[in-house]
Amino acid sequence: MKASFAILAMMLFANSARCADTDRKSLADESLRSYMAGEYDLIGRKPDSETTYNGHVTLRDENGVLQVIRTVEGKTDKCAARFDTVAGTDRIPVLRMHFHFDGKEYDATYRWQSDPDNYPRFTGYLYLSDTKSPGLEALFPIHR
Repeated sequence: MKASFAILAMMLFANSARCADTDRKSLADESLRSYMAGEYDLIGRKPDSETTYNGHVTLRDENGVLQVIRTVEGKTDKCAARFDTVAGTDRIPVLRMHFHFDGKEYDATYRWQSDPDNYPRFTGYLYLSDTKSPGLEALFPIHR
């Protein structure tokens, strides 16, 4: 009986620890979505190319999802961004997007940091399914 009680106690403890971690993660995600929401100028270079472009990006926290509106070369695409980590056990936080641009499907991975005025700045790589040299993008906050 003592063994059953001990096993039950361990299972309850493990479940509460997992729930606390989930609550912490959702609170952190909510805080990040709020911090990142805003308007951004975009500059970039296409993958496997020296062609550059510029545009505008809007990030909005809508019902717990970071919605993205990208306008480049007069064309607008909407997608959702998601938080992820890279580099295995180092768990470096990144923001991932999947969007259409120039009639092709792209995947992008961005790192972010705060600028001197505590606004977020993003730098990232863009990939096509057969990319040899990734494209680059930088997003700078528009201060209004």
